[in-house]
Amino acid sequence: MTYASHPGAGFRRFDGAAAKADELAQAFRGLPDGAGPGHALAAFKRAASYLDVPPGIVQLIDALFAWTKPDDWRPATTPIVWPRNDKLARKLGLKVRQVQNLLDRAVALRLISHKDSPNGHRGGVRAADGTIKWAYGIVLSPIGTRIAEFQAVAERGARQDEEVDGLKRRLTAARRRTSSLAQTALDQQLAGTGADEELALAQSGARQMRNVRDIALLTGCVEQLEQRSRALETRIVEALSVLETDENLSDSHYNAPAHDADCIDSTTTNKPQTAEAVTSNGSAERSRRNEAALRDQAPSEVEEDLAKHGVDPDFIESVTPELCGTLGFGRPGWGELIHLAEQLAERHHIHRHAWHEACRLMGQRGAAASVIATVRKHMAGEVDRPGAYLRGMSQRAAKGELNLGRTFHGLKDQRHSMAMRVLAGGDEPRSVGELARRALSRQLVLSGRSSSDRR
Repeated sequence: MTYASHPGAGFRRFDGAAAKADELAQAFRGLPDGAGPGHALAAFKRAASYLDVPPGIVQLIDALFAWTKPDDWRPATTPIVWPRNDKLARKLGLKVRQVQNLLDRAVALRLISHKDSPNGHRGGVRAADGTIKWAYGIVLSPIGTRIAEFQAVAERGARQDEEVDGLKRRLTAARRRTSSLAQTALDQQLAGTGADEELALAQSGARQMRNVRDIALLTGCVEQLEQRSRALETRIVEALSVLETDENLSDSHYNAPAHDADCIDSTTTNKPQTAEAVTSNGSAERSRRNEAALRDQAPSEVEEDLAKHGVDPDFIESVTPELCGTLGFGRPGWGELIHLAEQLAERHHIHRHAWHEACRLMGQRGAAASVIATVRKHMAGEVDRPGAYLRGMSQRAAKGELNLGRTFHGLKDQRHSMAMRVLAGGDEPRSVGELARRALSRQLVLSGRSSSDRR
């Protein structure tokens, strides 16, 4: 009854994969002229990565080829090797059971077949000239039968690699070009170009395409980023031409001859704007109104938490210079940060309702700090949806569970760690915001010197 219930007990299982492997083994008619077992093994190894063959299988096949000879691959012969599993295990540094699993997997991939002896043991004898007299064991014929397939797969994969590498280079070039254009927009204070959004999109696209090998997907992403980079360049060129025209007009007023009766002074008001008004894009007055209103408001729990942890406008600016780089020079106030947060919320598609809800629950200072922290995390790739993240912070603030002060100290630690890594590499850590602030500072100094020289 035992044998009737389990007729295949103790024998090798036969399935569809084994049948296909046997067909390939029987179809073997010798290697092509001029090819030996080394050529067959090399063709298989080159194609293995494109056929998703695990490295363990490649190592197993390589070890099995060590027992074969060139005469085994001639027409009317069968390349068979008969090492025991324990010997293979020692050679591969594996357990016997692991070797058995690899052999089963190799059969499923149609790379080897088996020729079993009557007692199920492997063995064989070679003649004096090295030819096989009789053998039972692992049949390598399927690899010889598929040598043309392996060569075609390897060639196709190499062409695909070249195409993918070319697209990756174009993607990197588009990202770097967009970064350069964004730096120009920040250095020259060009408004309305959308350079920061384009830079974020280019960086996100390059990051998401890092391990992609789908040529159609890569091509679409690269072409889109290149097109957007060209459009950004056009907008920046137009903005630079307008800026240059304005500067030329200003220079013509200053350089007019003093004795010309028709010449009028370029200063049209006896109350010229300060540098703060220039660099804040007209927001200085609004910032002062915000500061005055804040003095009459009782601090929220979130604002008290910020004060307890020493998170003030100076602290926030030092932690996020890439966001606060366009603030006025000198010590920034909460009014300026609130105005900046409103701009960042609009720029990163945070709904006005989310902003007003944050102001209601956290106070304006707490809401501004939350928006700046959210956008900072979004730019670092830690947050996908800034609006949803800000709403989550508002919900935690309503429950008294938001520790915004710790969040900013965590951002400070991240920035310090990054700076240390950069210094270890020998470079000076400079963010885009820091570079923009230095460039604007130099412009103001030069402008002040020019004014004093004229006076």
